[in-house]
Amino acid sequence: MALMCRFQRQWADVEALVCSRSPHTVQTVRDGTSVTEAGEWFRLQSAPFSPSFPWHLRRKKADVIVVHMPNPTAELAYLLARPKGCLVVRYHSDVVRQASAMRLYGPLQMHFIRQARLVIPTSTNYLNTSPVLSAVRDRCQVVPLGILPEEFAHPDPARVNALRTEYGGDFVLFSGRHRYYKGLPYLIEAAAAIRAPIVVAGDGPERAECMEKARAQGLRVHFPGSLSNEDLVAHLHACAVFAFPSVERSEAFGISILEAHACGKPVVATRLGTGVEYANEDGKTGLNVMPRNAAELADAINSLLDDPARRQTMGEYARKRVETQFLAEVVARQEFDLYQKALG
Repeated sequence: MALMCRFQRQWADVEALVCSRSPHTVQTVRDGTSVTEAGEWFRLQSAPFSPSFPWHLRRKKADVIVVHMPNPTAELAYLLARPKGCLVVRYHSDVVRQASAMRLYGPLQMHFIRQARLVIPTSTNYLNTSPVLSAVRDRCQVVPLGILPEEFAHPDPARVNALRTEYGGDFVLFSGRHRYYKGLPYLIEAAAAIRAPIVVAGDGPERAECMEKARAQGLRVHFPGSLSNEDLVAHLHACAVFAFPSVERSEAFGISILEAHACGKPVVATRLGTGVEYANEDGKTGLNVMPRNAAELADAINSLLDDPARRQTMGEYARKRVETQFLAEVVARQEFDLYQKALG
C-alpha cells in the first residue's frame, strides 16, 4: 500500500485510510502520503473493530476506492457507508485458517467483492485456484506485487563477510514472520540433512517452539531475531540459498522471495498453487518442492549448495527478472491504468 501510494501520487491525489491500533484517530503524513488512522477499540481474529471507519470512508469523496482484501473491517465499512467512488479490490489471499469465521464472514465477503468494478489478484496462479475469485473472474486483471530492488543492491561488505564468518561459511537463510503458514517446523526438520548452517531470522508466535525443537535435536540453526533493513540486506547477500518453506495458501505471493532475488540469490520454495510459484520460477530463479516434505526440501537445498555455478546462474537471472518485472513504480502504473479504465 505504501509503495503504491508513493508512486501513484505522481498521477492523482492519493490518501490512505487505515486503523490506528489505538482508540484514537490520528491524521498524519507517512512518506509523503496523507494518512487517516481511524481509532479502533479491539481486534478479533486480527480484524480491527473501528466504529468510525465507515464515517471516515464516506467523507473521503474519492473517485476510486481501493480496498485490500481480505479486510473485514474495510469491507463492512464500505457496505455500511456506501461511498460513491468506483470500487477496486486488490485481492491478496483467501481466508484459510479462520474456517469457523467464514460461516459469518463468507457471505459478507462475497457480497462486497461483487460490488467491485475491478478486482486485481497478484498472480494468475491464485486467480485460477481461488474459489472467491472464480465468482468474479470476469472483472479480474492480474498485476503482481513489486519492490524497490535498489534498496537491496548495496550491502556493507564488511558486514557480509562477518556474517559468513559468524555462521560458518555458506548458510541457508529464512527471514520473515514466524507464523503457522510459513512451514518453519519443516525447515527445522530438514536442517538435520542440510549440509550447511540454517539461519532463521525474524520473530513471531512460532519462534519459541522452533528454537526449542532445534535445541533439543542439537541442530545448526541460528535465530538472530528481527533484522533491521540494513542487516536484512547483509544477510541476503551473505547467504548461499534462501528458503521459503510455506505450507498454506495464506502465502499468496512471497515478497521476501523477490527480495532474495534482488540480491542475486536462488530460492527453494514450495508448490502451493499460489503466486509463490510465479515469484520463484522453478528451475530458473530457484526450485519449488512439495510443501510439508522436509526430505524433498533438504534435497533441493543441498543440490544448490553443491553447485555454486548453478546458484550464480539462477541468482543473476533472478536479479534481472526482479529489475524488469517487479519494479514497484511499474506495478503502480499498471494498477493506476486499470483504475482509469474501471472509472471510465
